[in-house]
Amino acid sequence: MRNRILIIRQAPAALLAGIACAAILASCGGRAYVHEPLDLADIRGRAETRTDDQLRVSAAVPGREETTQIFGIDLYDQGIQPVWLEVENSGTAQVRYAMVSTDRYYFTPFEIAYKNRSGFSDEARAEMERYFNELNMPRYVDPGETRSGFVFTHADTGAKGFNVDIFSKSDSYHFNFLLRVPGFVPDYANVDFDSIYSESEITVYNGDELRDALKQLPCCSSDGSGDKKGGAINVVLIGAGRDLLIALLRSAWIETSASESDDRDQSFLFGRKQDAIFRYESFADDSSYELSLWLAPMLAGSDRVWAGQVRHFYTTGRAFNRIDPDVDNARNVALQHLLYGQAIEQMSWIAGEEVVPVESFWENLIRPSYFSEGHRLVLWLSDEPISLTEVISLDWDLPPGVDQ
Repeated sequence: MRNRILIIRQAPAALLAGIACAAILASCGGRAYVHEPLDLADIRGRAETRTDDQLRVSAAVPGREETTQIFGIDLYDQGIQPVWLEVENSGTAQVRYAMVSTDRYYFTPFEIAYKNRSGFSDEARAEMERYFNELNMPRYVDPGETRSGFVFTHADTGAKGFNVDIFSKSDSYHFNFLLRVPGFVPDYANVDFDSIYSESEITVYNGDELRDALKQLPCCSSDGSGDKKGGAINVVLIGAGRDLLIALLRSAWIETSASESDDRDQSFLFGRKQDAIFRYESFADDSSYELSLWLAPMLAGSDRVWAGQVRHFYTTGRAFNRIDPDVDNARNVALQHLLYGQAIEQMSWIAGEEVVPVESFWENLIRPSYFSEGHRLVLWLSDEPISLTEVISLDWDLPPGVDQ
């Protein structure tokens, strides 16, 4: 009996010893932090460079595989995308790089190391912190100095549009980049925009002639046969292709891959399916806006004209999305995102001739599948940020809801 009591009394001590031993092993154990030796040859080789006065800025974006090799961790899987920068300062004053200009909510080196600490030994965690901090882009560049490093931004799978703002005591410098991320092919990459129309098929419009021409654009898209009417053409975007892309990316619209686009139901306009699809997704991932674009056979002065269809999709608790019948709301949401993305240089409205009253939707739930007051939004987009207070509003037609 005494021995049994003795065993019971010794059990807690043995348990505590086991816990202490496990804690010691845990602090000493864990895997090592492994990454390949840093080699920036490929990244430097495809970097794009901008210059202004005595500043020279180069930038490149490593793809998923390159990032994993450099940092030993799949940062893309965590929504983190490093951007490599190099700043050469040949001036006489120190300059400061503002990381928030590239990504307002950028990740810090120690934040990333902390996110990935699990499973590593204490020594590995310390090495990870040191390595990420060492590769971080410096904030200051002295006169005659060239410094480089990575900014840890939120991941964009397609084209990466971002700014690099640099300041000295007396001057400020703004650099704009649009870089292709390796491993992603957007839907529009397979479109040769220069060969869609011959020179004789393109008409140049200005002023009221442009307004009239935009008013005469088809009301809607269609299916491949052209027999079944599709969604409303409710926006027109004006600008060069690159300017358009930068403006949309800056406003948080994302590209659609070529493979994903091929899997979608196709909408047709001007005798062909959409040239590009961009999406704006909610944080809750239960709602998204889709912007389909077609290059139109016209020019607004020297700028290209893109007919667009904005639609809102939301989940229904099943395995498919439903299209919001209120297409005017989708158009207005697109306007707000582009305004707050500082992407609009000029804007105007065109009163529509084909109005689809809301009663028609309730009376017939199949056709039409949407309702609209018929206004078409026309936007001139800019690759440079433009304040909301500087947007020019053209005096064409009154906006929807405004009394005559």
